[in-house]
Amino acid sequence: MTCWTRPGKKAVNEMQSSDFEYDLFFSYRHRPLDTQITQKLFNLVESYRLPQTLREAGCRQIRRAFRDTEELQVSRELTETIDQALHSADCLVVVCSTDTPSSAWVDREVAVFIERGRASHIYPLLINGDPASSFPPSLKMVPDIEERIMDIRCEDGASGGPGPVSQAYNGALIRRMMNKARTEILRVIADVAGCEEAVLVREHEFRRSRLRTRATAAALTVLALITGISFGLLQLARRYRDSAALHAEASLRILRELTYDLPDHLTNVPGAYSRIADLLEQNTEDLNAILKLSPDRTAAEYETAVNYEKLANARSVLGMYEEALLSEDAALEIFRRLAESGGTEGLLSCASACNNRGSILHRAGRYEEADGAYREAIGLLEPLTEAAGQAAAVAPGTAGEDPVSLLSRIWCNTGANAVDAGDTAAAEQAFSACLSLPGSRDSTDVADRETSALASLDYGILLYRSGRYGQAQTLLEDAFRLYGLLLEDTDSLQNRGAYLNAASVLAACLTDQGLPEEADTYYAQAIVYARRLAADGENLAYQRILADLCNNRGLCFNIRGLYDEAAPLYEEASDHYSAIYERTGAPSDAAVCAVSLLNTGENAFKAGDLERSGELFARGLALYEKIYAQLSDYDRSQYHAWRSYAALIHDRDADAAYDEAVTACSLQPDNVLANLNLAYACLYSGRYEECDRLFRLLASLGDGQKETIRLDLRAQQDAGLRDPHIEEVLRILEE
Repeated sequence: MTCWTRPGKKAVNEMQSSDFEYDLFFSYRHRPLDTQITQKLFNLVESYRLPQTLREAGCRQIRRAFRDTEELQVSRELTETIDQALHSADCLVVVCSTDTPSSAWVDREVAVFIERGRASHIYPLLINGDPASSFPPSLKMVPDIEERIMDIRCEDGASGGPGPVSQAYNGALIRRMMNKARTEILRVIADVAGCEEAVLVREHEFRRSRLRTRATAAALTVLALITGISFGLLQLARRYRDSAALHAEASLRILRELTYDLPDHLTNVPGAYSRIADLLEQNTEDLNAILKLSPDRTAAEYETAVNYEKLANARSVLGMYEEALLSEDAALEIFRRLAESGGTEGLLSCASACNNRGSILHRAGRYEEADGAYREAIGLLEPLTEAAGQAAAVAPGTAGEDPVSLLSRIWCNTGANAVDAGDTAAAEQAFSACLSLPGSRDSTDVADRETSALASLDYGILLYRSGRYGQAQTLLEDAFRLYGLLLEDTDSLQNRGAYLNAASVLAACLTDQGLPEEADTYYAQAIVYARRLAADGENLAYQRILADLCNNRGLCFNIRGLYDEAAPLYEEASDHYSAIYERTGAPSDAAVCAVSLLNTGENAFKAGDLERSGELFARGLALYEKIYAQLSDYDRSQYHAWRSYAALIHDRDADAAYDEAVTACSLQPDNVLANLNLAYACLYSGRYEECDRLFRLLASLGDGQKETIRLDLRAQQDAGLRDPHIEEVLRILEE
């Protein structure tokens, strides 16, 4: 358990009376919404009890919090009371709404805390508006304050994000805000307690997990298994066998507890996937033993297959793709055998397993094999969905899913796989098939809404990559909205990650349309949240999301010419991508890592550091070459586009740059990077007619792309690349 020592208070604090020793000071405007939120937070922090493991590690419990309506009665002098509380408080929580900036008192309280030298212990709680409209003037002067924002905004009944929020509120809205606040406030509690935030979040989630688990006898039985009493459970199953009337029900209940309750319960606990995998691996032995005792062999075999599938998913999250496929294949073998007996249930289970196998192959970068698995699943389901919305008998554990919902999800996964494989036509066909199924866009069912959100996100990514920014933005905004709604209903790890991914790609899309400041409002807050999620080092999805956000925010700074600000973000992204690739060894992860190195090198080139740029280009291209044979057409196109730019800016060989760019465009004709580097190669090799055509096409994509070209040309000229036709290119950009 990691603890750190909080800095001691200044001498002025030591002179304060012990009657005014506070851990937290709440500064807020006395408005209805602000007051209600503050009251609830005040009660929450004063009643919060640290997890036992942290108390044993020496972290201290919160004792007292201050807010004026609670403490003013002890003194008749308002100013003296608040000043004494401010000077004896460890942390300051500023409740920020659009009413806050007009309060001189809140601004003064922040200023006093800054004067004490404790600016790094100020935490804004944003309840509506945004930092520009809701922060008092003094708060805006605090360095890195946006990295400590606790964002609990909600909009129109949805989970809030970086966007605007309605001023109206009611009891339901406050409950949603407080649901978010219970997690956000942990960072302040960690500061007071003297522990790392990630450690507190993890122990807090484990404690919640234990409390929920104790609520049912079934969960107690499963927890007993974790502590090593699986042998007793087998004995219990044998005793049930002696009573024919009770045996079938009891043994299958035990199986389902093993298979569903605890694994599903722990999936939302950070750092739990290795424990889930260990538990499920042990379950395979216990399940096989119980299988021999069960009179209903078909039902018992089904539970065994589900256990294998959950083990496959846990291993996949941990980046153990080969082991995951072995488990999934074991599940699929059982499901196929059960499907041979006929019936909708068996076909649904088999199709779902094929879909799951495709998802594992997709994550491993084996796109062609993944497509084959998805197509097999579609072939199994299509006979069941000839009548739109046809219901079917539901297999245990499928959450009431009908064939249409499952088919919709598989088409969505097929499209996402095609996007990463670089097959634009196949991707568009798959997404269209997904979104055209009955109820895909307007369903209130959580599973259907998840599918629609994912299809909108992945389709938006496809359109963004091919430069169709306006269409992409519409889909990405829809995905961002849907994931916000989903987080209200199912605060799952998967949906948290997808919500951040939608924010990341939407921000990148805004950047390329010439709206970098608007994009950065998404990045700044999304990165703070992503860093906290990425503290769960086991979950590779979170590591990827954080890396993507850092890389894309680097691009956002780069496009504005802020190269020094972009550099540390690019480097952080490269570190994350490298760590992911080391764990998985997947070619797709190597390709992303290579791009990150090349982005960092391109930024160094624009900043004038040619030596550093050359080193990074060499590393990135060498990594690409190492796995070239295993790359998709999209990644190969990216590789040749980067080789083209390296030949131009480092080798000063415009003809070689032209050949590489032509190869890149032949692999992916609508790839923006490939066409951009072909345009530069045409410019410096004297192919002016083709050069002008390409720059007109690129300029039509948006102001962001035009600004990128201007900055590129300026950097190229600073590095000694010259051509008289540059003036004509700049004129084209102004048309």
